[in-house]
Amino acid sequence: MAPFQPIDPLTEREEEVLSLVARGQTNAEIATELFVGLSTVKTHVASLMTKLGVRNRVEVAVWAYDTRRVRAG
Repeated sequence: MAPFQPIDPLTEREEEVLSLVARGQTNAEIATELFVGLSTVKTHVASLMTKLGVRNRVEVAVWAYDTRRVRAG
């Protein structure tokens, strides 16, 4: 079965945040890497969870690997 695809496509920034979440980075680490505020990262993570229909960061990461947006290694 193919992984769920969101109705609304992910923005470029959401794709960046998705990749970093999937690699296990914290919100603070993501904020530092992307040169944005912590609240901005939290907004992007919340948007990802809504678009993907998931409940937490682990499910965001699983979705990223299932859809091959992020590859192991």
